[in-house]
Amino acid sequence: MRSAAWLLLWALGASISPAIGANDIGQKLFKERCVLCHQEDAHGAAGVAPSLVGTLVPYLASAEGKRYLAQILISGMIGPIDTEGHKFNGMMPSFRADLSDTEIAAVINYVLGSFDGVSDAGATTPVAPEDVAAASASNPIATGTRTLRQALKSPP
Repeated sequence: MRSAAWLLLWALGASISPAIGANDIGQKLFKERCVLCHQEDAHGAAGVAPSLVGTLVPYLASAEGKRYLAQILISGMIGPIDTEGHKFNGMMPSFRADLSDTEIAAVINYVLGSFDGVSDAGATTPVAPEDVAAASASNPIATGTRTLRQALKSPP
């Protein structure tokens, strides 16, 4: 009975604030799905996956940036990218088939909070499950994610 009550309280917390309540979920999923390539400390692996540390905050400034962050996990990404002076040409897998909008938002928010210094109290709004659903609605493809990334990095 006690564990059922704890589970109910945890679920209520997760539904009220995905960024805070889902942090444990995000951490668990990051360790299960992302650590192999991005490493435990999110600094990435040379030639395999880029660092996630301190690189994602600028994407929170716009709806398109949030869409990009969600799309990375929805459709994956394929093709060459250049980040922090390092070149990568590989494939980020899609997690859409087995992660919900809430779980995808939880992973993104875990990375933002743990490795990019974003908090709910800050001026930047974390990614919500609704942002993930909106990104998913367009049925993005992996090459489209890279194209969106390039468009966001280009000056207006």
